[in-house]
Amino acid sequence: MLIKRKGRRRLTLELILMTVVSLIAGVLTAQIVEDIGLRYALNKIDGEDYYMRQTQECLERLHVYIQEKEVTEKNMELLATWAQREKNVYVVFYRDVDALFNSNMIFPEEDTENPLNGSSLPFYDVTLWDGTVIKAEVDCYMDPHIFYMADIAGYMAGGMVFILILFLLIHQKIRYINRLDQELRILGSGNLEYPMTIRGNDEITTLAEGIERLKNSILEQQLMKDTAEKANMELVTAMSHDLRTPLTSLIGYLELLTMERYTDKMQMQSYLHHCREKAFQLKRMSDRLFEYFLVYGKRERQYQFQVLSCESLLEDLCNSQFFDWQEQGGSLDCRIQELTQWVQVDSEYLQRVIDNLLSNLKKYGDTKYPLEIRAEEKEGMLHIQIQNHVKKQDNLKESTQIGLRTCRKIMEEHQGTFGWYAEGACFAVELALPLTGA
Repeated sequence: MLIKRKGRRRLTLELILMTVVSLIAGVLTAQIVEDIGLRYALNKIDGEDYYMRQTQECLERLHVYIQEKEVTEKNMELLATWAQREKNVYVVFYRDVDALFNSNMIFPEEDTENPLNGSSLPFYDVTLWDGTVIKAEVDCYMDPHIFYMADIAGYMAGGMVFILILFLLIHQKIRYINRLDQELRILGSGNLEYPMTIRGNDEITTLAEGIERLKNSILEQQLMKDTAEKANMELVTAMSHDLRTPLTSLIGYLELLTMERYTDKMQMQSYLHHCREKAFQLKRMSDRLFEYFLVYGKRERQYQFQVLSCESLLEDLCNSQFFDWQEQGGSLDCRIQELTQWVQVDSEYLQRVIDNLLSNLKKYGDTKYPLEIRAEEKEGMLHIQIQNHVKKQDNLKESTQIGLRTCRKIMEEHQGTFGWYAEGACFAVELALPLTGA
């Protein structure tokens, strides 16, 4: 039996938590990869005299530019253009001790202070196209593309770690969903006995439990349908056999009476007696058939309720309804308390309840003991109890209790109750009808 779990909303929280954990792992991975990349690049640069090589390449490009542009002392402003075009390079040109210009500005005026004093950067001789030698202070920076590459590597590694960890975390959920999908395909193929996998405590588990309940409900309906079909088949088979025997006998006796094949009036009366017995036997069988369809089928008409006093209902029950019981030699012991209320009943259906009880009395009741009838008004209900002793019978067939179930169904339609129990040789039936205003 499945237990319904309320307030289950864990799947969203689990997915959020998985995403946060994966994101944190991805960010940390990106930072670590970026730091490792930068350290590796810096160590490699320091180990291979990166700045020295960059400086030499810068000076070679400067020499080529001077030759191409024919830079002389008179048009040294062209060096500023070259310095601005160069990337990752800081250059200051000097003539003697006067700063002519740097990479951003030209200083045509002479400065009385020598800029060479206190400078920590190396100075290089640069020969112009006309042979003039000037000084150049060169400082090369690290290529920013190295930082960009380190950032890209960090982002890529972080993204991959984020996706991988998130996939690993939700992989169990995906596997569970795929398993449920496979089990649904098995159920869809007709194998409703296949059990659904119930695992976890979230919305997916709730869905699996709902499918399991639906499957069990369908199985129960199929079982009830198969049971009803089997019972119908058995009923038709039994009734066809049971009806054929007394009907054949009845037709035979009627044929004898029609053709006047009897010797005297006593024999004729005997034939009529047998016809009467067979007719009642057919009636009992038809009643049994009706009772069966009343329990397992739909009723043939709507109930037509009318209001009766509890006193008149019990008087009719004690004085006339059990007349056949008294005709068989039985007696009644009616103990009825004061009744002042009313009940709402359908007389025809209630009569069927009494007929069923009479039928059981005739079959199983022992007339040596009085039939006890108790009645009282209690807790808004009219309670009626009928009790008798069961006579001993050999080769007694086991009862299907279809008549008692018919009574219970009719009483339930009256918003009442019907129950029975056996205690030793005593058998008791208890009815209850709701009281109503007059």
